[in-house]
Amino acid sequence: MKTRVWFLMCVLIASVVDARYIPIKHERDFSEEINRFEFAVVCFLDASSLGKKDQMKELKKMVAATSDTQPYDKLLKHEVGFLVVDAAKDSVRPLLKKYGVAWNSMPQFLLFHNGKAVSNISEQIVRLIGFVCKADLLDFIDDYFGKAFDDILSVKAEQKQDEKEMQIARYQAYAASRYPYGMYAPYNAYGQYSWYGYRAFYENGGYWGNTFYIP
Repeated sequence: MKTRVWFLMCVLIASVVDARYIPIKHERDFSEEINRFEFAVVCFLDASSLGKKDQMKELKKMVAATSDTQPYDKLLKHEVGFLVVDAAKDSVRPLLKKYGVAWNSMPQFLLFHNGKAVSNISEQIVRLIGFVCKADLLDFIDDYFGKAFDDILSVKAEQKQDEKEMQIARYQAYAASRYPYGMYAPYNAYGQYSWYGYRAFYENGGYWGNTFYIP
């Protein structure tokens, strides 16, 4: 029973970490997290606001769902963080003053790049104010970070292709003498790591063949 509970706790913790949805309740935590990611989307809200607690819960869910949207969930999971600052905590009040977040203008979203709040051409911090929907938040992020994200994704795609080509080249070199991977093929006609790859290399199922499947 204890093992099962521990496993479920690990799964829940891992899912939160992977989604990069980070609740902030102290200024110190904010400084640490804002500098951990190259890009950050920060939501300031008052979780204790009377009559709006349900809206606040839905807003938090929306931010978490946005962080779990492509490409933020996987391809950009190390570059982009989503932070939610609970302004009701005394320990984060200095952040409200520092970034000019007024009580009557929450919730609001700010964007950060390399630990600094993003500003417009008038040197004013850019903000998205109100109980916005997921589509609005995605558009807001894309307006200011879209080009940078496209460049990062392009570089990652090139690196992935280069790595694949190098891996295939190694397979081809080893295959010149014999099949080097046992019966589980790294690449085969029916998917990765299965005995079908062995058959693709040795057409007749023998130990010496003349075929090697390259995807």
